[in-house]
Amino acid sequence: MKIQISPRFEFVSPLVKALESSDFFDRNGETLHDGRNTLKCFRFDNRDFVVKRYGHLSLFNRLIYGVLRPSKAVRAYRHAIRLRQLGIDTPQEVASIDIRHHGLLSKSYFISLRSEFKPLQPVTELDPQRPEVRAILDALAGFLFRLHRAGILHRDLNIGNILYISDGQGAYRFQVIDTNRMIFRRRLSVRQRLDNLRRLSCPVPAYLHILDQYARLIRTDATTLQLRGTVMRLAFEMRQRMKRWTKLLLKRNRNNITK
Repeated sequence: MKIQISPRFEFVSPLVKALESSDFFDRNGETLHDGRNTLKCFRFDNRDFVVKRYGHLSLFNRLIYGVLRPSKAVRAYRHAIRLRQLGIDTPQEVASIDIRHHGLLSKSYFISLRSEFKPLQPVTELDPQRPEVRAILDALAGFLFRLHRAGILHRDLNIGNILYISDGQGAYRFQVIDTNRMIFRRRLSVRQRLDNLRRLSCPVPAYLHILDQYARLIRTDATTLQLRGTVMRLAFEMRQRMKRWTKLLLKRNRNNITK
């Protein structure tokens, strides 16, 4: 195993070592999400830790991540550190684990502290004209502005990867998760920012409200920015649908060939 553990969390070494056995992860912990990747919560030393096991890798990716590129777990760990250095919050990174067989990556895990922040997605499905919803969306636009001002492009910037919490006095804080796909630059153009914002998978009213507030923060015309952002989002969504249809068609063809 190749292991990175934050100096603050050396005491979780027994949990990290236990993950070398796939049976331990499969048979223990509370399942939070089970899809392409699996997330489980483990209680250890009176704290809750989220362990993310990245999904099945093709032979090509096992070779690439095993030899030429850092694994997703390693990148998630490193990017979490970098984000915090740049003033962007994310659940506290604890460890990354790569398990290799014959030089090929077999499994990888990323461990973080379980966050007390809540999913943002339900808020974006409400009417932005409601004062409490508008306040959260305004704060979100400010957070996204700070993210971009720091030169950060989250390559999977959908609403499901943003968490929030209220301080109880009308202010809101945000965290980003799923941090393995990040790009860090010195400066971002308006086009690069919009290209990133188009990934926000929220209803149109919330999306337009966010763009309106974002335009105010970068001191540009809101109507123009909303129009550009909407066109880019539509083009992005069309490409995503085409990718899904293509994959489905290829899968059907493979199934027909094997029959």
